[in-house]
Amino acid sequence: MRKYVGTKIIEAKEMNRGDYNKYRGWTIPENENPNDEGYLVRYSDGYESWSPKKQFEDAYRNYDEKKLPSTAILMQSSDYKERFKAEYLQLVIRYKGLKEMLEKWDNGTLPFKPTCPRSTYNIQIKAMTDYIAILEARAVMEGIDLEREV
Repeated sequence: MRKYVGTKIIEAKEMNRGDYNKYRGWTIPENENPNDEGYLVRYSDGYESWSPKKQFEDAYRNYDEKKLPSTAILMQSSDYKERFKAEYLQLVIRYKGLKEMLEKWDNGTLPFKPTCPRSTYNIQIKAMTDYIAILEARAVMEGIDLEREV
């Protein structure tokens, strides 16, 4: 068999197998445990199914546009403008994370001791700032809207 990676945004809520069967109007089969933990899953086309807790939690994360997984749909696009936008959003997310880390370092609230000298991080954040500026300039030249729409 071939391997695949799925990328989609879904809606879900915790629901055990028994409650899912009641929700669907089904009688639970004798060989299924109604107390199995899981999730009611709704896909973008309205299709609904039930997923066991472990399998669901291994596959899905809460959607947060401030985190890298929120860019996954754009990364998979056949449209280079959407892939460009994903690259930009990923860089901005990483930049903000590093900036926040450096601010914590500066105010003494960083919960770990960095192994690299501060000067290395300064070079990194400068490179990221330059990279962001380059992508923003390209976006203007290429007519790419960098506003988030995922």
